[in-house]
Parts: sequence; structure tokens; C-alpha cells
Amino acid sequence: GAAQRSPRRAHSHMRSAHSFALSVACNALLVALLFVAYQRIQPKLQLSTPTTTRMTRMAPRTAPMNSLVSSRIPCNQMRRSDSPRVTLEPPVVDSDRVIEAEAERERQPQGLPAGYKYYETMLVVQPKLNEMEKDIQLGFFEKILGKGKAKNVMKLDRGKHPLAYPMRKFHEAYYVLYSFAGPAHLPRMIQDWFNNPGIDSEGQFLRVATMKQDPNVPPPSPQSENEDSSKTDSLWDL
Repeated sequence: GAAQRSPRRAHSHMRSAHSFALSVACNALLVALLFVAYQRIQPKLQLSTPTTTRMTRMAPRTAPMNSLVSSRIPCNQMRRSDSPRVTLEPPVVDSDRVIEAEAERERQPQGLPAGYKYYETMLVVQPKLNEMEKDIQLGFFEKILGKGKAKNVMKLDRGKHPLAYPMRKFHEAYYVLYSFAGPAHLPRMIQDWFNNPGIDSEGQFLRVATMKQDPNVPPPSPQSENEDSSKTDSLWDL
């Protein structure tokens, strides 16, 4: 029995020796692989160390070529080029505009807001209306003057007169003249109203003409009793 046990022990000792040698060899191989890997990674670790980043941050920057060139220029020349030029010449004034502005100021009627001018509007009303109906139609026109903020409105009713040529088969019509002061857009408002007068005034006005009045000529006054009627008829004839 002892002879049979001794070979088993020897065999077990050899098996343990082989396993130990195998583990040592594996450990040695693992250490060798780690060493090779460390040798490959070491240069990358040196580039990313904080000392190298600090050195790169603290490294002086190269000055651009423009600053080197400008540094050679004397300070006096640099100040002269940078400082704005101050000229003692008087500003150029357009004499034509000044004259035009003064003339416009002189043409402005006194006692009126800025931009107001005197205008005259001649209304030619169809003759079949009686006096009351005619006044109603004229009231529609006066509302337009009120919307346009007209001032110094004066109405001059010339009565019924023959037409120079037929209008809508009428040979005579009422002539009513309005003289007023208003802004520049008021004549356009009057023309738009004449083109679209509405249902109540549709076809009641044969002609509506607005003209700018000469500022040197005073507004027309009502007709006096001794005025020549033929002269006034020819004056307001279309």
C-alpha cells in the first residue's frame, strides 16, 4: 500500500509544480504586455500633462505684421492720421433753396396755419332744383369743407345762367362759387367727392372745378348791386 501511495504523491507534486510554473509564466507574460503598452502610451501622456499646457499658455505670441509695421511709424504721424480733420471753412448753403424757402414764407397767407392756401371751387348745379333742394346739395359740399378743416369759407351764389355748351342735355345751370383757405390735400378730397358723390347727390352737380388762388389777389367779395351783370356772367362762364 505504501508503494502505491508514493507514485500518487509524486504525481500530485509534479502537477502542482507544473501549475505553479504555468502561473509564473502567465504573470511574466502579463507584466511584459503591460510594460509594452505603457511604453506606447507614455509619449501621449507627456503631451497632455498640465506642465506642457501651462508652457503653451505662457508662451509669447508672435506679433502680427501690421503691428510691427505700425510700430515703426512715428507717434506724431499716427496721431495726425487718427485725429479727425477740423476745417474752418463755413458750411455750404444752397442759396436756391434759401431763396425758395423765403419766397414760400412770403406767399404764406397771414393768420392761417402752415401749409394753408386760398382756393376757389366753382359748382355747376343742374337747373331743375328749387332753392331749398339746391341749398341741401350745397350742404353736402360744405360737409366736405368741414372734414378738410377749411377756414374763411365764403359762398357766392351767382344764380342761374346759360351754359356755354350743353351739359347732360341742360342749357343752363346754377353757378355757385366757394372761396376758402385749406390744406394742400383738400382739393383732392373735393375731386374724390365729385367722382363719388353718393346717392343723394348723384347727378345733381354738372361740374366741380377747384383752382388755387393767387396770394396777391384778395378773395372775391359778394356781388354789389351796381356791378355789371354781363361782366360777371362772362367771368363765371365755363
